[in-house]
Amino acid sequence: MRIAWFRHVDTDSTDPLDVTAALIDELRRMHDIDVIVEANAHDFVWRQLQRPSDLNVFEVDNTRAHQFIWGYLPNYPGVVLLHSIDVVNLRVAILASRAAVVADHGLAERLQAHFPSANVRYAPSFAGRAKSDDAVATGSVKFAVFDRRASGRHRIDRAFERARNAGAEFEVLEEKATSRVLGRSDVVVAPAWPPFHAPLTPLLAAMAAGKPVITMETEATAAWPAIDPQTWRPRGLAVTEAPVAVTVDPRDEEHSLMLAIRKLSADAALRAQLGRAARAWSDTHASLARAASAWTAILREATTLSPPPRPDGWPRQFLVDGTELARDMRAEFDLTSDAYDSPSHS
Repeated sequence: MRIAWFRHVDTDSTDPLDVTAALIDELRRMHDIDVIVEANAHDFVWRQLQRPSDLNVFEVDNTRAHQFIWGYLPNYPGVVLLHSIDVVNLRVAILASRAAVVADHGLAERLQAHFPSANVRYAPSFAGRAKSDDAVATGSVKFAVFDRRASGRHRIDRAFERARNAGAEFEVLEEKATSRVLGRSDVVVAPAWPPFHAPLTPLLAAMAAGKPVITMETEATAAWPAIDPQTWRPRGLAVTEAPVAVTVDPRDEEHSLMLAIRKLSADAALRAQLGRAARAWSDTHASLARAASAWTAILREATTLSPPPRPDGWPRQFLVDGTELARDMRAEFDLTSDAYDSPSHS
């Protein structure tokens, strides 16, 4: 199958925070995948007219780098991968696509219920394994913070300050949150709050690398075997699996996070125990093989699906596809061409 895959950057399968680079490389074993980024997207239209792809895939997120994708997604219906639901045109993304893909079962069910005419599918998320820096084993315990919330970091900073005032010794890596920072860290803090507004990639990458993680107790993480920092006991009843994370109640974020920082900065044995369990859990539940298997089925099914009818009130900016001038010129000279009426524009 020939697939045009729109994304914000070219693939780098060595980056554990690039959530789909390794997936694309794996799917290339069976499909011819052409990655479309902003720099080469202007060639997509005329290439589609000459030789249409069998399917288009669009990665959507709420970043500046993803914005160019909206010029193509509504006009070339395909599969949309929602890295988060914190996008301005979520309704357009889902209703303009043959299928919408998310990485959480519960979210897929709720979106399907909210958009009954759409085709919402679940594919498990995963992340590559970050390379650890040898320097991590020496010096103070290093915390890395991955938090996309505009106003969330101040609560985390206060928790660090309170833990330090209580006698905890640690270092907070202040560099931009990258795979390099992930590799240098001993503990990763990634709230992933509000739910589904940010990918779980930093958490999954940290777990794959055997790092202990601190995150929120949410629907997305509720199935994970976890420790409550209020009691340092496993959450839930009759839990038999080893804890893989420390999860914080969102209603008590700052205080619970402070408790987790104090404990993990001082208890090397607990850090090692959580890291080993996290890696084992990742190998079983968040592997590339599971994700690739789900995506293989989704891509195959998508070729047989059509996007739902566009509802009333469809945004006008999504009714243009860039061929309007050519169509007007053709009409002026009474010229006809099947090229502008290909299925990709339907």
